[in-house]
Amino acid sequence: MKSRSDIHELLMLKLTGGLSKDQQVEIDALIERDPAVNDAWNNIQDYYLRNPKHRADFENISTGDIMSGIREKVHNPQQRSFRIGKLLMAVAVAAAVTGAGIFIYTVLKTNHSSKVLSAVHKQIPAKSVYLELRNGQIIDLSGGEQHPKTEDEQVVLNNSRNTLTFVADRDDSGLNKLVVPPGKDYSIRLSDGTEIRMNAGSTLQFPFGFAGNSREISLTGEAYIKVATAADQPFTVHTPDATIQVLGTEFNVNTYNSGKAAISLVQGAVKVLADKQEVILKPGFQADCTTQNGINTHPFDKNDVLSWLEGKYEFQETPLSEIIPILERWYDVKIITDHPAVARKTFNVQINRSEGIEGFLEMLKIIRSADYYYKNDTIHIK
Repeated sequence: MKSRSDIHELLMLKLTGGLSKDQQVEIDALIERDPAVNDAWNNIQDYYLRNPKHRADFENISTGDIMSGIREKVHNPQQRSFRIGKLLMAVAVAAAVTGAGIFIYTVLKTNHSSKVLSAVHKQIPAKSVYLELRNGQIIDLSGGEQHPKTEDEQVVLNNSRNTLTFVADRDDSGLNKLVVPPGKDYSIRLSDGTEIRMNAGSTLQFPFGFAGNSREISLTGEAYIKVATAADQPFTVHTPDATIQVLGTEFNVNTYNSGKAAISLVQGAVKVLADKQEVILKPGFQADCTTQNGINTHPFDKNDVLSWLEGKYEFQETPLSEIIPILERWYDVKIITDHPAVARKTFNVQINRSEGIEGFLEMLKIIRSADYYYKNDTIHIK
């Protein structure tokens, strides 16, 4: 068994029945011959299976939850790899119930440490674009050009020029998650050639391969999508409030506002489905999907909807209260207005991302006499 395997992870998977036959044999042998691992296994059983309260918590955790909870693998390249049976120090296990979920922690193996957390207590790279694989492995994509492999060595990733591409088995249909935090943007090219440009504060779920007769992804936030043509594999984008079906086209999807999805078609044709309604969208038109009003279509202004692709936003008679969420996503800042009247002020303005948040704030002082100040890492506009 390879050195990347975490003993605590295996013990938790043993508890949920998530081990392969070979893994089961090896971990059982280790439990029998290694007192420290034996103690860890007994501690886990005591905590989850022999305590009625904790057992109830445990019954709500699936094998998938455990796998998706593995975070922050730290490997020391100076140390040689070794088999699981040759660990110099086994894990120490402890657990505590916190809030709505369970926090499980374990440290200290000879070549790496890992933190295993439930879905409620995720640890992610701070302010980084990252990829979460279906088995829970986290890959930080904010560190410049990289060519990593997945832990199972089945996928080769290429992170270059703020874009992710990869080489993978066509049949690898498990869902992975690409997360773009506030203050960042990022692009990905899927296995079929579809190109997706993601705006700040967005998340994409996608497989490494499209093996069946359809191609499906899920998106929250905002993205510009250029779908590769494949007549025998319709492309579907799922959002919280609408589903978009296409064959080959370019369109923008915005789901930032809760309860609303805006689909803006640049070229091609798409079918939008929401709340038992279906609409065929034509180029130059936008479909607004809301839980209250269903689907409404209207022409859209490319300069307004697509300007983010060029690193700018244009606003016409837009209240400051609607501009602030965009600034918060773009610059990863917190902004509040000290008075409601300030939030209602409207602006005709273009914001260039490259000028930074200070450029916009200084403009406020000039054209609206609205000053600002910083307090507790928050920008106050007064």
